[in-house]
Amino acid sequence: YSYDTLELEDEFDEMTDEEENNDEIVHYNENEHSDIKNRFTLEEMENIIEWVDQHPNARFATISNRFKKIKSMNYIPRFREYVENKGTRLEKLKQVKEFMFNEFYMKRTIEKEAVHDADLELFAIQKARELDWDTFKASKSFINTFKKENRISS
Repeated sequence: YSYDTLELEDEFDEMTDEEENNDEIVHYNENEHSDIKNRFTLEEMENIIEWVDQHPNARFATISNRFKKIKSMNYIPRFREYVENKGTRLEKLKQVKEFMFNEFYMKRTIEKEAVHDADLELFAIQKARELDWDTFKASKSFINTFKKENRISS
């Protein structure tokens, strides 16, 4: 069987990929903190703050041209807050977990000692205090999640 098709004139058929990309509208939610936390390291934030402080009259266009990942001037005060707090909660949490694992590895593998949940809790609290994170609590669920993530049995 042969099928007849409708051939419609479509002005979009002739558009190139480049033209299509130019027409896209990017919707950006200013209230999304996760974008900032996940895309910038503490060192990057410090560098940006330092540059902005050295150039107080710089327009947003200049700042966003120099630092391509900055999408809004609202990033700058947030960066100041994160730098003042010595990083985001997520970064601090990563550091705590990394410290816990390193201590666990040292005790278990090198020193051949048994490591209990209470030891893991102490490791976590010790690192959190080093990071000036006074509100951190190493709950049972935090310890259990850490053990699951690192395949540590009881």
